[in-house]
Amino acid sequence: MPRTDEPVRLLRIAGISFGIIGVLLFGFLGIGLLLSSQWEAERSGWIRAEPAQVWDHISSAEAWERWTPSPETATEYFGPGSGEGSGRRWDDPGYGEGSFVITEVDRDRLVRYEVEVESGSIRISGEMRLEVEDGGTRIHWREAGDFGRNPILGYLAPRMEELQGGQLEASLETLRILVEEGREIDQAPSADDTVGAADAAEQG
Repeated sequence: MPRTDEPVRLLRIAGISFGIIGVLLFGFLGIGLLLSSQWEAERSGWIRAEPAQVWDHISSAEAWERWTPSPETATEYFGPGSGEGSGRRWDDPGYGEGSFVITEVDRDRLVRYEVEVESGSIRISGEMRLEVEDGGTRIHWREAGDFGRNPILGYLAPRMEELQGGQLEASLETLRILVEEGREIDQAPSADDTVGAADAAEQG
């Protein structure tokens, strides 16, 4: 005679399993909410050129596309061609929807900018400071961001100094080659890194 309690036993096992998974998932998300969503990254690079020779490459939103990873589709420029207010918007499958705008300039010395992704759910503030050093230009580049109250991105924030810092280094090297040698190279960093990865994680 078959056991009539077997389905009940299986249902109990399934219920316990789903309960354990639920507790683990709840704990994972809860810890993510408690983690800091803010991050900073800073790198510097030296270019064999005067600050005036570097300036045009960093004071224009359009010029940034020549030495930083940039969306490839649906890009729209706005504001003046260079200086404060120069910016671009995009809606790209890899980078999401976002904008970049230069907010402050001090010619041959300082550029500050803001980046927003997905209607401000991810925000980045950045600055590049130029100073004369050893017959060339030392660029100090700093970025700070906030992922907001997102339990998944809370786990990514502690790694952003490494991830975004690596991207800053790669972009500084591309800028050096552009200024010193006058040639452009393919951007090593991709949308899967840093902000692109964060946006993908948020959507997932």
